[in-house]
Parts: sequence; C-alpha cells; structure tokens
Amino acid sequence: MSWRSLVALLVLAAAALAPIRSYDAFWHLATGRWILEHHALPLTDPFAIASDRVPWINGEWLFQIAARLLEMLGGLPALWIARALLVGAIFVIGWRKSNAPLLASLAFLGGHQQLDARPSAVAALLLVLAIASVRKPWLFVLVTIVWINVHPSALLAPLVALVLTRDVRTTAMSAVALFVNPYGWRGVAAPIMLTSYVGSGSFVNAEWLPSPPLLFPWLYATVAIAIALFALSKDKRRDLWPALLLAVFAALAIRSVRNQGLWFAAFPILTTPFENWKPILRWLVPIPILWVAIATPHTNVLAPKRFPVNAAQLVKPLPGNLYNPDQFGGYLIWSSYPQRRVLTDGRNELYHAFNEEYAIAREDGRAWFALLRKYRINLAVDEYRAPLDVIDATNGEHRSMPASLAYWPRRDWALIGYDDTAMVFARRAAYPREVIEKLEVKGVTPDSERGAE
Repeated sequence: MSWRSLVALLVLAAAALAPIRSYDAFWHLATGRWILEHHALPLTDPFAIASDRVPWINGEWLFQIAARLLEMLGGLPALWIARALLVGAIFVIGWRKSNAPLLASLAFLGGHQQLDARPSAVAALLLVLAIASVRKPWLFVLVTIVWINVHPSALLAPLVALVLTRDVRTTAMSAVALFVNPYGWRGVAAPIMLTSYVGSGSFVNAEWLPSPPLLFPWLYATVAIAIALFALSKDKRRDLWPALLLAVFAALAIRSVRNQGLWFAAFPILTTPFENWKPILRWLVPIPILWVAIATPHTNVLAPKRFPVNAAQLVKPLPGNLYNPDQFGGYLIWSSYPQRRVLTDGRNELYHAFNEEYAIAREDGRAWFALLRKYRINLAVDEYRAPLDVIDATNGEHRSMPASLAYWPRRDWALIGYDDTAMVFARRAAYPREVIEKLEVKGVTPDSERGAE
C-alpha cells in the first residue's frame, strides 16, 4: 500500500468512525461466540424460544467468527474501529481502481451510513475486491468463496464475471465456488428462499423496503451522475458493460434499502470515467469527506437511545421467558445468553410461524394474551408505540389509550423500569409480591406522551 493510500484510508476511517447502529450486529457476535465455544456451527437456532425448529442455514458464519475474535481482543471498541477502517478501505480501493477520487468521495458520502458493523459491509468490500480481480480467475474464485461464507450477496459474483469479462470459464468457476460453504446447495438456495419469503408480505422489515427518493436523495443523485457520465462517454462500446452491471446494482438499491451499500461500493469503480477532469473538480474531493466528518458523532461506540442497555441489566436477576420486539432481540441475546433466551430477533427466515401469529396478536387482544401464555412470558422489554384507538365497552365510543396499558395491563403486569429506549414489565403472578413491590415504578405511564412522538 502506498503512503497516499494509507493516508486516505486513515482519513476516511476517522471521518466514518460512527456509533454502531445495527441491531443485528449483536446476534452476530453471540453466534460467533457460540461457534467458537462449541467448535461447530449451530444446527438449529439456540437463542430464541419462538424460532422454527428447522435447520438454521447460517451463511454469515465467517463474519461472525471474525467479529467475535475482534470483540475478544478489544471489546466493542475494536469492532467500532474495525468497521470504520473497513468503510475507508472500500472507498480507497474504489479511488485507486477507478482513478476517480471525486466519484469515490461522493460514494463515501452516500454509503458510509449504510455500511454498519454487519456482514453486508464486508460484502461491499468483497464486491470491490471481486471487481478489481475479475481478470484474474483464480483470485476471483478465492474472493467468491470468502464472500459466500460472509454474505448471500455473493450470488452476484457469477453475474459480475459474466458482464465484465464475458468469459464462460471464469463465470462457471465462480458459480461452482458458491457451493464451497458448509451447507452446500442449501447455502445457495437459502437466500433465494428468504427473498421469496420477504416478497410474500408475511412480515415488514424496514431494510427490505424500497428506497424512497425523499429519504435517500443521495442514492438517486449518484444514479443520475452515473447516467450523465455514461451519456457523455466518448467510447460507449467500452463503457457499456460496466454501465449495465452498475444498472443492476442501482436497481437492487432502489428496490431494497439493504442493497444500498453494494451500490455505493460499486459506483466509483463501474461509473464511466470523466476523461477530462478539471483541476477544480479535484479540489472538490475533500468536501464530501469533511461533510461526513462534521456530521458524524465520533465519541459513542453505540448509537444512543437505540439499544435496550439499561433494560438488559434490569431483567438479568429475574428468571423467566422474555418478550421483546425483534429489533431488541440481537442485543438481548448478546447480553444474556446462555442464561436466558429471547422471544424473537431480526433473523426473519427463522420465524415463519411466529411472524404469522404475532401479526394477528398485535391486532387482537385475545390472541395477544394467548401468545403470551403460549410462550410462558414472565418479563417484557418493549418499545414505545403510538397510542391505540380502542372502543369503550360501556358506551361504544372510541378513545385513545397508551399502548403499554393495552398490552401490559397493570393488574397483571408491573412496570419495573424504563428509559428513552424501552419499558420493562414483570408479570405479577410470576414473582414473589415483595420482589414486585421493591421493583415496581408506580404512578407512571412512560408512553402516555412519548407514544405520540
């Protein structure tokens, strides 16, 4: 690595040193711990009580081991720093490969937030390495093998080879390389089945939703830049194939928020180069980087008010099954396994049956309390929700009720703690009266005002 590349890497990493926001980062860490402790991959889910009793095709196991090793070496700060260096590396390689520093800088501005401490960020780096090595078949195959054991987006590797080389041999080799994973053909089929499941509408996960222009204007701005530069190309025959592959990544990013990291990683490398770079354009390169550095908080390892940190400490001494919304599951797994299993988490492919019954239970009080009984829930770490519109049984009139009073009625459930992230409830009948009296927070309905926010 040249000194210029090293300086650029350190500058980008410092600018991108942002708090961890990914809910999934923590169940990945917990899984890495499980793998290293058992010297094996889990056959079924060991963490949640509501997951389907089916084989768990865990195609991100290699990332999980690496993340756990980092945590063992330096705790969460090590993962925090490694993620920043990873983001820097993606765009430094993009700059060096394309010789288009402004495009890399613009991609960094748009992509740094999408590349959190999770396998998809490593996948973005592997995509860049795959594009850079596509003319070296055996190196490309090696990258593909690592990629398929880190993230299912490796299924794009044969397409990268086919479009950029039009070489049947390299394409076939990369397709075969996808099967070099612990699950064989199932490791290739599982992400395809998950995509189909997501499209069924059985559940809603924000990262699988389309990317609206008002929320992600920089995605559409960079797509427009790519189109404009291709239109200005003096050699469209040369630039057509990279442009076609870039169009695939644009379509994937627009279709789903979770694919934006791949788009921004590919953007500087595959965008048609601007052949007459003016000196003034090179002076613009630091501006997006400076913008990111100023706008990004650099002091917190974890994003504030996002994870149930206090709630996890509060429920530790109390036995019993725990209710949680899926986004809290990862952190609660990481903080409490093996002492306690959670109800659910963000691994949507493992909750086919639960997702259906949960969707019904959120709208039907009888189904809700039946669900709590089925899973023998004694504790709850719940999120803040908007007030519910309920019908008064005595007069039939509609009225607004704080959600926590409907889901956790105080005659059966005691509020034992709350903060800006979560509320914690304990089932009165599950614990001695003196324990509840010691812990209960009386006269407070935390979501009575927050729920409307």
